[in-house]
Amino acid sequence: MHRIAVGGGIMGALFAVGSSLIFLFGLPASRWFLLASFFVGVGVAVLLYFWHKRHPVELTDLQPPPPKPEK
Repeated sequence: MHRIAVGGGIMGALFAVGSSLIFLFGLPASRWFLLASFFVGVGVAVLLYFWHKRHPVELTDLQPPPPKPEK
């Protein structure tokens, strides 16, 4: 399982959802963990959304600093 190469995009999302469903139906005790992790994930996403609304990334933040002059 650790050698399966899954990239980003729709196939990565499908793999993540499929793995979650396998655990959901295969291990009934994992339902509470999956439910809790879903709400924690949504909470973190909301916090990050509002954080970046108040602290937008400047274009200068994405560029390397200018070289220092030699002495």
